[in-house]
Amino acid sequence: MSAQAWFSLDEVAVVPGAPTSVLLTVENVGDTTESYSVIPAGLTAPWTTITRPNVTLFGGSQDVIEVVIRPPAIYTTTAGPTTVAVRVVSQTDPDDEVIAETIAEVASFDDRRITTLQPVRRARRRATFEFMVENHGNNLANCRLHLVDRTNRIDGTFDPPAVGVAPGSTSLVRLNAKVGGSRLRRSERQLDFEIEATEPDHEPANGLATLIQPPTLSARLIGRALATAAVLAAVVLAWFAVVRPEIRDAAERAVDDQLDELTIAPATTAPEPSVTVPVDEPVVVADEPTGTPVSYRIAVDVGVNQERSESVTVPPDSEFRMTDLVLQNPNGDLGTAQLLRNGDILYEFDLGSMSSANEFQPRISPIPFAPSDNIVLAVECTVVGQPSGTGCDVAVLLGGELVVASSTDS
Repeated sequence: MSAQAWFSLDEVAVVPGAPTSVLLTVENVGDTTESYSVIPAGLTAPWTTITRPNVTLFGGSQDVIEVVIRPPAIYTTTAGPTTVAVRVVSQTDPDDEVIAETIAEVASFDDRRITTLQPVRRARRRATFEFMVENHGNNLANCRLHLVDRTNRIDGTFDPPAVGVAPGSTSLVRLNAKVGGSRLRRSERQLDFEIEATEPDHEPANGLATLIQPPTLSARLIGRALATAAVLAAVVLAWFAVVRPEIRDAAERAVDDQLDELTIAPATTAPEPSVTVPVDEPVVVADEPTGTPVSYRIAVDVGVNQERSESVTVPPDSEFRMTDLVLQNPNGDLGTAQLLRNGDILYEFDLGSMSSANEFQPRISPIPFAPSDNIVLAVECTVVGQPSGTGCDVAVLLGGELVVASSTDS
C-alpha cells in the first residue's frame, strides 16, 4: 500500500440531526506523487460527508481532511456505539486502498408528539377525546398523562393514565373530560386546555383540545317562553276586559227581564239564562327537527412543492350543516390550504400564519352542504416543518349535524 490513513480521535460523540467534525490524516508513504479518492464506507456512509474527496500528495507527505458525521434524527438511528469508516483509494491503482475507522457514540434523542383525533368537541358537561402519543425518537418513552387547564374549569381521567411507546410507535389514549361550575348559560362557551405527556429528565409533549359548551338557555327557548307568556297575557286581558264584563251585562239584563215578567205575570216563571264562556286553547309551538351530530376528518399528505387534494361526500339522503372547523398542521409545515364545496372556495388558509397546531375557526351560523356535495381540502406544500420530513401533513376536522333531506311530491 502506498498510503496510510487514520482519524485524529478513536471515539467521537455525535447527536442525531447535528453535524460533528473529525479530522482524517492521509499520508503518502511512497516516493512518487500520488492522487487519492476519499470515499465513505460501511453502514454509516449516508451519514458521512468528505469535505475534500480528492487529494494529491508528494512522496512522503501527508494532508489533513475534515470529515463531517451527521446521523439523521429519525427513530431508526440506534443510540450507542457504531463504526464510521472511510476508504482511501489510489487513482492510479484502484486495488491499492486503505480503510480508516473510528467509533461514533450516537446519543439518544427525544421527539415525542401528541396528535388529537378530536381536537374540538361539543358537549354540555362531559365529552370523550381521543389522541395519539407518538414516539419519533430513538429511545423508549414512558410517559404519564396530565390535563392542564389554567382556568380550573375542566377535569378528567385518562385511559390508560400512562403509556410506554417504543421508537417509531404510537399509542391510543382516551380522555374522559368533565366540566365543573354553573349549569346555566345564556351564550356558548369555549374552553381550551392542554394534554401533556411527561417523563422525568425529558421534555414534555403537548397537545391542544377545545370543549365547546352550548347555551342551556338558548335565545330560541327564551323566545318561545316570551311568546307563550304573551299569549297567556292576552287571554287574561281578554277575560277581564271583554268576557267578564259581557257576562255581567248579560246577567244584569236577564235579571231585569225576569223582574219585568214577574211584574206583568206573577205566575209565570222564566228559566235562568245560560251563558257559554269561550276559552282560548293554548298555543303549542312545534320543535324544529334536529339532526345527528357527525364529524369528518380530511387528511392530505403532499410532497414538497406539490399540490394535492382529498375529499369526502355528503350522503345522498342527508344534508350536512357544518358548525365547527379545525385546521390541523401538527408539523408546522408552510404553504396554503383551501376548503371547497364542490368547486367553490369557502376558506383559504396560510399555514405559516397559524399560531398553534390546531386552529379553531368559530361559526355563528351553520354552513349547509346539500346531499352528494363534495367537501374538498386542497393543499399546496412549499416548506416541510420537520427536518426529517419529505412532505406536508395537513388535515381539517369538520363538525356539525346530518339532517334528513326534505323531499317534494311530484
